[in-house]
Amino acid sequence: MKSKAMIRVAIAAAMLLPVGFVTITSAQDLDRDRDQLKTQQQLKDKDKLQTKDQLKDKDMLKEQERTRERERAREHMQTERPEKPQHERAERGERGGGGR
Repeated sequence: MKSKAMIRVAIAAAMLLPVGFVTITSAQDLDRDRDQLKTQQQLKDKDKLQTKDQLKDKDMLKEQERTRERERAREHMQTERPEKPQHERAERGERGGGGR
C-alpha cells in the first residue's frame, strides 16, 4: 500500500515538475524584461536631461552673443558720433535755423 502511494506521489511530482520549471523560467524572463525596460527608461531620461542641458547651454550662448552684439553696436555708435546732451542740440538748431 505504501509503495502504491509513493508511486502516485512520484508520478504526480513528475507531471508537475515541468510546470514548476516553466513558472520559474517565466518569472526569470519577466524579471529580465523588467530590468531591460528600466534600463532603457533610465537611458531615455538621461538623454532627455542631456538634451535639456544642451538647450539651456545653447540659449545661454545665444543670449551672450546678443549681449555682445548690443555692446558692439553701442560702442560703434559712440565712436561714430559722440553723444551730446539733448539741450545743446536744440540750442544749436535754433541759432542756426534763424540765421539762414
